[in-house]
Parts: sequence; structure tokens; C-alpha cells
Amino acid sequence: MKCSRCGLCCHNTEMLLSSKDITRLEALGYDIEDFMVTTPEGFHQLRNTDGKCFFFKDDKCIVYPSRPEGCVFYPVILNLEGKSCITDKECPNYHTVTKREIKGKCKKLKKLYREIVKEIKDY
Repeated sequence: MKCSRCGLCCHNTEMLLSSKDITRLEALGYDIEDFMVTTPEGFHQLRNTDGKCFFFKDDKCIVYPSRPEGCVFYPVILNLEGKSCITDKECPNYHTVTKREIKGKCKKLKKLYREIVKEIKDY
């Protein structure tokens, strides 16, 4: 994939967070209350501040090497049913993602989603 670093994926994000993501971000010195919100369904997701991800400052991700796994897999996302993967058409370069990349990221994304759902059920 060719990322143009436009940052559109960091606007109005609904990126889910795993417990590993949360632990990793807290280890960087960030308070969970600052970067995370919990949905009514119990999912943890990145907080938006002024319509952008909490970590998107000066047009860049300030935690890029430690960003959430879902961000790593983007623009490959799960469809609404969570059973197959698609590329997010909101990404201006979604068409540059190869079928091979989609397949590889999809397998990891499904595993991440299962872990997140399990965490909620165990919570």
C-alpha cells in the first residue's frame, strides 16, 4: 500500500483498542482517561479531540511506533458483520492495497477482533 500520510484515518476515528494497546500506550506515560473512551457496548476505543484522534498532533501520529494494532492494519477493516475484510473507501489510497496485503492483514485483524470481544466478555 502507498500511504500518503494525509491523516484522514485519524479524523473521527472509531478505532477499537485491545488491552495490549492500552497497556502499551499507558507505558508511554499517557493516562487512559485522556486517550480512551468506552462505548455503550463496552468496547474501548480511541478518544477523539476536536474531531481527531487524541494522538494526532500537528498533522502526525505522536505514538506512531506504538500505535494501536488496528491502526497498523488500516485501511483494511472488518465489514459490519465482522466476518470479512474490506478496504476503507475513505482512505484516498485504498486502491493501492494488494489482495495479498488484504489477506494477510485480514487474518491478523480477525484475530485482534476476537481478542477484543473476548476481553469485553471476560470483563
